[in-house]
Amino acid sequence: MATLSRFRGSLVGAVLGDCIGAIYECEGNVKLKDVLKTVKDLETNFKKLKDGEKLELLPFTDDTAMARSVAASLVAKKGFDVKDMAKRFTDEFHLEPNRGYGGSVGAVFAALRKDDPDDVFEPARKQFDGQGSYGNGGAMRIAPAALGCLKQGFEKLKTVTVDISQITHSHPQAIQGAVLQSSAVDLALREDQSEQLDRDRFLDKLIERIKPMEEEELKKSKETVTDSPSPKRKAKRKSDTVEMPYCHKLEKMKEFLRKDVSVSTIEEELGNDISALGSVPAAVYSFLKAYKKIPGIETDSAFKRTIIYAISLGGDTDTIATMAAGMAGAYYGYEAIPESWQASCEGVEDAKKFAQDLLELQ
Repeated sequence: MATLSRFRGSLVGAVLGDCIGAIYECEGNVKLKDVLKTVKDLETNFKKLKDGEKLELLPFTDDTAMARSVAASLVAKKGFDVKDMAKRFTDEFHLEPNRGYGGSVGAVFAALRKDDPDDVFEPARKQFDGQGSYGNGGAMRIAPAALGCLKQGFEKLKTVTVDISQITHSHPQAIQGAVLQSSAVDLALREDQSEQLDRDRFLDKLIERIKPMEEEELKKSKETVTDSPSPKRKAKRKSDTVEMPYCHKLEKMKEFLRKDVSVSTIEEELGNDISALGSVPAAVYSFLKAYKKIPGIETDSAFKRTIIYAISLGGDTDTIATMAAGMAGAYYGYEAIPESWQASCEGVEDAKKFAQDLLELQ
């Protein structure tokens, strides 16, 4: 349950997934052997350090930059304050705009700074002809909310997650993806480590949480009739066209976890792109798959396996890895995270401090 180790594990793990995953972002087909060499080099270079020396740090991206703002706001306000969080997002973006932010989110922050609207959700709602962004920006930053809301229950976590997401991403699939991610971190924190992780049961709990949201959105879409309906995004894969795609993918994972499934199959069925629907399921699957041995990844550390496997899926590697590692760290705890990896990544010490502060809010 709630311990400093598991809070630190989640936030530090997320930073490492981001920093290491960013090496391979947008590289197309990622070779597992290259990822294995990267993490081996981290460990080798750390061992070669002399007293007083430090490694050149792998930089974090917008994933971590925004997660830090979520944590800082929750701590400063002792809970969710939409105005404060929107301002922190905007200030962070304008302070360091070269962290890899997407163009659409930059436009949201520009509008928030210029217009200072009373309704801070308005700029995001106007995106993409009023449909809002369906990207994974809400999900990638949400782990601190799961920590901050741990003792308040799922309904509170869902409310906070929705509002944090809507500052930049108002499309239903983006919001549902963020809720799926925060739920996965929340459930990982609550798992009893003295027992075997029941991966089917974990997935069933996620389905229980996300299904009502998908059902509600499906009902709205069937009830809404307009003369000129807004064009929907073009689906990249068949699994995105089913009526409740998140539930479909979570059910599909049960089948995949029982057999050896190729990376190309995961990409086709679960996704590895910048959309929430095309990345959050892949992160959940990476965490659950890495609980057991994975052929080709020769390590006894399930935490290491999680990040290595998540990056090997290719595509939006930093975001998929940061989300998967946020779950893994919450489950395995801080002690499972290699010192050499921590020493190689920017932002680790701040993550540890935020974890302490969030725990004290409980």
